[in-house]
Amino acid sequence: MSRVILLGLAWLLLGAGPAAATTIGFPGTAPVPPTFTLPAGPPDSNLPGYNLYPFALGQFIPPLPPSPNPLPSGLFAETPLQFNLAMLAGFGPSGRIDPVVAAQTLMFFVAGDFWSVNAQLTYAPATSIFSPSDVVTLQGEVRHQIAPHAGETAPGPTLPFNVVLNAGSVLTLPPNLTVPGDALRQTIRDANLPAGARFGIDLGSALHPVGSHEDVMFAILAGQIASPNNPFVGNELEFWVGGVAGLHSPTPEPATLLLWATTAAGVACRAWRRRGRASDDSGGLR
Repeated sequence: MSRVILLGLAWLLLGAGPAAATTIGFPGTAPVPPTFTLPAGPPDSNLPGYNLYPFALGQFIPPLPPSPNPLPSGLFAETPLQFNLAMLAGFGPSGRIDPVVAAQTLMFFVAGDFWSVNAQLTYAPATSIFSPSDVVTLQGEVRHQIAPHAGETAPGPTLPFNVVLNAGSVLTLPPNLTVPGDALRQTIRDANLPAGARFGIDLGSALHPVGSHEDVMFAILAGQIASPNNPFVGNELEFWVGGVAGLHSPTPEPATLLLWATTAAGVACRAWRRRGRASDDSGGLR
């Protein structure tokens, strides 16, 4: 099972292959140009055939005023049949940085050759006994821009997502999630993660127009708090990692959707702790 979990996370976080142009934009940031071309990253032999675009959100935000929070770095990787948008916030040259220090809302979109993502990232910091936990929210929509199989029409359906990472809750689920919440919670318990691990997920799908394949979306946020057993210390995140992934495939069985969601969630926190140490050595991700 642990190997399956690792493969599920790798599917979310990695990408590879020769690339074409894709763009990132920030509505409402005028007079800064709203759209930028992302340079393609180098090929990665782990997942051949992917177009890979690394980015840092901070490099596109106007320098004045500066962002009060460390903005995430990440990557967008796509093929005609699937994509991955992964982000990480909370690491710098000195180590872990509190990624949620002030209230902030940031809208952005990524438009590739095959998929597009519109997203809104919201930070709500722990402030008092009435608001004792950091909260990160990632919401928006995913769309498959092409029709890869005979008889399908483009674009595909709009798939909304709304995933919440609440530092005061081990697992936060949307109210309309069709995957059984008890099964997800049991998977996280079985993974034997640190006491401070926190997760939020969302999952959805819809039939691609005039076709037999579905477009499936999975969104996840994960993080860790420093003092989960100390009632006198607020639930503040040390870092967060997450993003959105999409898949175009024959209608998957419910068990496949459950495995897809739980395998990524079950190891995300532990894997990104290892990646965080590597980021410290390489100058950090701000």
